[in-house]
Amino acid sequence: MRLLISIILILAGLTINAQITENFEKARELAQDYQYPESNVLFDQLLQTELNILQRGQAHYYLMRGFWEYNQFDLSLAHGDSALYYFEQIEDHYWKGNTLYALCMNNLVSGAYDVSLIQSQQALDEFIMVKDTAMMIRAKGRRGIVFHDIGEYDEGIRTLKEAFEIYQNFSGKNKDLLAMIHGITAINYDDRGDSDIAVEYYKKILGFKEELSSNREVTRTYNNMGNSLMKLGQLAEAKKYFLLNLETNEKAGFAYGIATVKTNLGTVAYKQGDYEAAKKFLNEAEAISYEIRDAEKILDILQQQHFFHELTNKPSVSLDYLKKYHHLKDSLYDLDKQRQIALLEKKYETAKKEQQIELQAASLAEKEAENERNIAVIVALILAISLLAGIFLLNRNRLLKKQRLLLQEAEILLRDAQIEAAISSQEKERSRFAKDLHDGFGQMISILNLNLKSLEDGDKDKHEVFENSSKVLEEMYSELKGICFNLMPQTLIKHGITAAIDEFASRINKADKIHIQTDFFGLENRLSEVQEISLYRITQEWINNLLKYSDATKATVQITKDDEELTLMIEDNGSGFELDKLVNGKGNGWRNMNSRANLIKGELEVDTTIGIKGSTLIINAPTEYAQKSEIVA
Repeated sequence: MRLLISIILILAGLTINAQITENFEKARELAQDYQYPESNVLFDQLLQTELNILQRGQAHYYLMRGFWEYNQFDLSLAHGDSALYYFEQIEDHYWKGNTLYALCMNNLVSGAYDVSLIQSQQALDEFIMVKDTAMMIRAKGRRGIVFHDIGEYDEGIRTLKEAFEIYQNFSGKNKDLLAMIHGITAINYDDRGDSDIAVEYYKKILGFKEELSSNREVTRTYNNMGNSLMKLGQLAEAKKYFLLNLETNEKAGFAYGIATVKTNLGTVAYKQGDYEAAKKFLNEAEAISYEIRDAEKILDILQQQHFFHELTNKPSVSLDYLKKYHHLKDSLYDLDKQRQIALLEKKYETAKKEQQIELQAASLAEKEAENERNIAVIVALILAISLLAGIFLLNRNRLLKKQRLLLQEAEILLRDAQIEAAISSQEKERSRFAKDLHDGFGQMISILNLNLKSLEDGDKDKHEVFENSSKVLEEMYSELKGICFNLMPQTLIKHGITAAIDEFASRINKADKIHIQTDFFGLENRLSEVQEISLYRITQEWINNLLKYSDATKATVQITKDDEELTLMIEDNGSGFELDKLVNGKGNGWRNMNSRANLIKGELEVDTTIGIKGSTLIINAPTEYAQKSEIVA
């Protein structure tokens, strides 16, 4: 009887597994066919069942893509991080590369430029490892987009030239890859100020448009060509390409694209002096933008309506649009904070579900073990020795499974803490950036505007007005340089860690609150991007803590490198403190420094004692990681 029950349970388990596999394949086909609402529902249900590690990673990967398609970037990031965690467990380089490739763009849109730059290189490394040339080319293209968005246009152009060289020697070359290379090269040239070169690249794409697998790249090229021509002052030609873009978008029923191009057509029209056409296009674009409820498009059209009515001498209407623009922008900032809270709640719920699934899996494993023991009892009547061996192996396997589960739970908790610290850090940086722009840059713009408007008064001395305006512009430039330095120092990107830390120390020393001395040994060659950014951010965080909380008057920053080890050491003459207060504090500084150290496989130590002068921070990391991917200056 027991044997019969065991056979029935085994057959039931096989039937359930077959149903799970069938549903998983159905969800994957829907996702690959871009039917994301349906695939998202199925994958979310499948995550409540018993999937293997590869399937769990793939489910999170497709959910990441689905939420990205509908602009839910926070949820997309969360699922991308989960997918990466599972693929790392089984060392699947292909899926890990694809996940990093997608996360790179997601972080770029979210404003995490340093993370995006690192992930684009990591994705490239994974594709090199599996020898996937097509994805190597695409990863180079994505790096070109990141360099474009951080203003490093020359670096973007250089990266795309490397991608083109790989493409020329690629046996599986196709026009879709070539169009991607030309398109990203063009936007870098265009925003560098070489719109005429960009136009030539767009012409190349349109020269083989019939050979492309879809109309998406052609449609995008029409719009980009129009923008470049508009910058060159060729408004009639720009209008022609915008109309071609409008035609293809209307055929596809792509409302977002229609709103974009009608905004551009309205801009061309009012620049040509055709105010009736401009009014028509801008009003239609405004209606569509509100209909699709796309905040980016609404902001864009409100700004263009403000410019248009200002140009047509309708100050009250222009002012009304300007107020709407700033109101929506402020609302979006508040909405972003709410979205971050919702994301944390979602992560908490996801962690609870994952834990329940793991408990269910453990329970199922226990039942399976019991079935095996029942079968073993029957076999024991014939082979007693086999029974003893079976019990020993069973207990050993259970212990190993339990240990693995405990290790997985610890790793998940650590990853959640790191993700929470990263999100909190990003939010603080965004808040500080917005405050800097509003309090500093915004006020200077208002002053400049008042200076220029004073010219309407005929009694004002124009030379005095121009001189005052020039001083304001100089202050604005200085303010902008400071903001850019805090976001990502150009010295770090162009000249490396030694020059960046020297510049940082010089800025601190000018305040005359603490004197920073720097020493570098063995750093004749550049480190990797990961190590340079990580070491710089750790140094920046620690020195800022000294400024806020320490009574130190002197500090030394020392970085040394030899064949085996890379070391960062920061010493100060301030009073010692309780290390536990720093480690267990509510702030994210300590967690951020630990995350940066873990990223470069380093170990973080702090030597400090209450009542004794002097504290020391030490980071030790392997040198060979730095030699893996050298930056080209």
